Amino acid sequence: MASEKFMILDPAYRKLQKLKELVREENASSKISAEIGEVIDLLKARYDYCEGITSDPSKDLQQLMHSTFHHQWQNDHAEGKLSRVPSTMMMSGKLEAQFLRSLTSLCNAERVLELGLFTGCTALAFAESIPEDGKVVSCELDPHIADLARSFLDKTSCGKKVEIMKGPAKSSLEILAKKKEQFDIIFIDADKEGYITYYKTIWDLGLLAPKGTILVDNVLFHGDPYSKEGRTGEIGQSIINFNEMVRKDDRVHKIMVPIRDGLMIIRRKEDVDRQK
Repeated sequence: MASEKFMILDPAYRKLQKLKELVREENASSKISAEIGEVIDLLKARYDYCEGITSDPSKDLQQLMHSTFHHQWQNDHAEGKLSRVPSTMMMSGKLEAQFLRSLTSLCNAERVLELGLFTGCTALAFAESIPEDGKVVSCELDPHIADLARSFLDKTSCGKKVEIMKGPAKSSLEILAKKKEQFDIIFIDADKEGYITYYKTIWDLGLLAPKGTILVDNVLFHGDPYSKEGRTGEIGQSIINFNEMVRKDDRVHKIMVPIRDGLMIIRRKEDVDRQK
């Protein structure tokens, strides 16, 4: 099940696995080892149960996910098309993709901006939840990955709603602002070191439409923001700094949702706080 891949993001799960190994090395009671094993199984079962109850993705989305998992990434790297082999963990899974679809529907969004495309899983999820004349603009730094995503999206019924902008995300934001474009949802999922810059640029350039929503992925990055493990080094610290900046931003209402690797939902405070 999917839990096997994603549970490693949880530091509690990692600690339990380490504890289980330690119990085995120390020849501790088999009952203790069994209890630890049951706790690990419960963590997996909760994730799998939530995913099992959740609506299945469309056939198009399932095929795109399948194509991503089975793409020959090593060959692309060997041929010099990629500077490194990307992890397919960068792709939103079923649970998060469907959660984002629900948010898009709840917001009645028509225009979505995505920073960080990868192979197009999230872009397609957004595209499937906006009107026929809606638009998703996805920004991707790596030209080969952008072209690969385009080829995947072109095989889907809603892929035509997705426009891909190649190049640095900040440059793309500036280009969109010059065109006076605004978006109902802006999804930040690009390089983590750039999160603060992207957040500030979105506000400074007025890219968020009235009553719009900013969604930020990986805000619990491998558990570093709360475990203090420092497992992910400077990248994890960048997420910690971003989270703290948003926490102090009195202009916005924010909620951090512990789904997958953490998702932050940010809205203007006046759109949420209606009490007099």
